[in-house]
Amino acid sequence: MFKLIVGGEVYTPEKLGKANILIAGDKIIAVGEDIKAPGAYECEIIDAAGKIVYPGWIDPHIHITGADDSQGPYGHTYDASYQDIVESGVTTAVGTLGGELWVRTLEQLYWKAIELEMMGLTTYIYTGCFHIPPPTITGTVRGDVILIDKVRGCKTAISDATTSHHTWREMAELVSEVNIGAETVKKTAVTHVHVGRRPQRMDMLFEVIENTGLSPKGIVPTHVNRATPDVIAQGIEWAKRGGYVDLTTQMRKEEGTLTGLKTDLAVKRMLAEGCPIEGITISSDANCPMAIRDTKGKQIAIYIAPVDFTRREIRDIVHNRITPFEEALKMVTTNPAKCLGVDERKGRIAEGYDADIVIADKPESLRVEKVYAKGKMLVDSGKSLWQGYYKKDPYYDQYH
Repeated sequence: MFKLIVGGEVYTPEKLGKANILIAGDKIIAVGEDIKAPGAYECEIIDAAGKIVYPGWIDPHIHITGADDSQGPYGHTYDASYQDIVESGVTTAVGTLGGELWVRTLEQLYWKAIELEMMGLTTYIYTGCFHIPPPTITGTVRGDVILIDKVRGCKTAISDATTSHHTWREMAELVSEVNIGAETVKKTAVTHVHVGRRPQRMDMLFEVIENTGLSPKGIVPTHVNRATPDVIAQGIEWAKRGGYVDLTTQMRKEEGTLTGLKTDLAVKRMLAEGCPIEGITISSDANCPMAIRDTKGKQIAIYIAPVDFTRREIRDIVHNRITPFEEALKMVTTNPAKCLGVDERKGRIAEGYDADIVIADKPESLRVEKVYAKGKMLVDSGKSLWQGYYKKDPYYDQYH
């Protein structure tokens, strides 16, 4: 069946202006001002007049099976909310473990990724976690990258008390395993690196590329919008050398990360200091427990970080005139698509691309109204069309 989105202000992410988008099945087959419904076939017309239309977002860091973040057993979060993901306009999600080595497994992560894919999203995962040697599914990082299509790299960590305190040589070996596995099957895979708040910051990553000649493009530091210590300065240098850096939208003091800088402010600084916007990706790090603090910084409760923080930060980037909407969109569409090697079908509204499309009200508020993933509507009037598998037993009440 065909679908035709008409009358919207289209961002591909580049600003295209008023245009129509023709979808056949799960693909975009035409984009342009004069595109019309194919006369001989059934076609659903979707009116986007007065709205903006842009690519579904790619979130390269979500704890889809939950996380603990050193909160203890009572602070373990549960599986990610499908509604939270799709209602924020994310259509492609990358699942990851954190520091947990025993309480959560890669098999659980993979299984959850399959579930979300069956519900309409596109999903990938990272093998490994904070530790070296990392946990794997097949027995080796290289094997996971080669044999499991959903595996788009390996997660690890540096400059954090919860890591295995590995050396740059061990890190270089891990990066090489990822690279060799990816080259074997001709796909892109990255080493996704949590950067903690210890004073060493990203020093180990610079040691790796300077001592081995490995490219920074395959090593992606995340949580780079950490202001104390100043990880942002190193992130700028990393991107200038051709690598990608990932900013985290829940990292701000008001929401529990005392060392973080709000993402829009981090982007403002990075661009002002010559960081290429093409080297920046933005992720939510969603579904992990975060601290609620009083005015003195003392933790008084915890909450679960939502995916929707990213929508807020993109909105604020535009509202505060840090960069136009079409530029801000790159950090959640084309940039992560290129980083993960899926840029031939994800991250754009263009002929031949997956029909991952969001219709929202305007860049200043970005209230999501409709979301399509691979041509299927997942969100209407801002609400997920799927509300849960299980219903209440209709016979239960008669026994009270």
